[in-house]
Amino acid sequence: MAFSSRRSRSLHTIVFCIFFLTSLSFAEEASHDGDSPKFPGCDHPYNLVKVKNWVNGAGGETLTGITARFGALLPKEEKNGVRLTALPLLCAVTVTSQQKAKVAQSGGAAALLVINDNEELAEMGCKKDSSAQDISIPVVLIPKSGGESLNRSILDGQKVDLLLYAPVRPPVDLSVIFLWMMAVGTVVCASLWSEISGPEEAGERYNELSPKVNVHSYFCLQVYTQVLGIFIPFALLFSVYVMSFQMD
Repeated sequence: MAFSSRRSRSLHTIVFCIFFLTSLSFAEEASHDGDSPKFPGCDHPYNLVKVKNWVNGAGGETLTGITARFGALLPKEEKNGVRLTALPLLCAVTVTSQQKAKVAQSGGAAALLVINDNEELAEMGCKKDSSAQDISIPVVLIPKSGGESLNRSILDGQKVDLLLYAPVRPPVDLSVIFLWMMAVGTVVCASLWSEISGPEEAGERYNELSPKVNVHSYFCLQVYTQVLGIFIPFALLFSVYVMSFQMD
């Protein structure tokens, strides 16, 4: 009866793990619709952006940004992006992102890179009747740390080049499938090990011990079962840890 109960728990764990890991593999999207209101000319989805940069010709760490609700769309592939030289744009803190984009556009800028005041990628929406439809250049927000680093390089007189593109996550990623199979296999092996090893250990201990120590044998078996039962959740946690790598 105890082994049957353990088998049922193991099967439930496997089923839960499969559904949970499947949801994880489709959890991260390259774009989302956001919560900010939509208006004519301000109805784009928020897309994650890769910001490649070069300082005096030396490639730097690629930054991650997010597009605005308005402005032109970025290319989806790096090869279709255009490498542009960055120039500083000084605006008051109270100026909205739409106003900054209009100033940059009127000055001949091909795109606007906005530096956030924190490390979050906030949604840049717009208000009704903000004439956002007049903005025809891409507008991208990047975190504070990466933006300040680029800004310091520009102010120090160094040549900073940028290339922006908004990649689309492929519907099927082979690396994700491999990690998913590895994670599920870990949990399945843990569950099957408890089913195979448990009865054998119980039979050996029952044959070796005399009836006088049956209570001790039962206690050992219970401890052994609990250890194996604990191992399965740890295997599940390991699986989640492995799957987290594909979200970077």
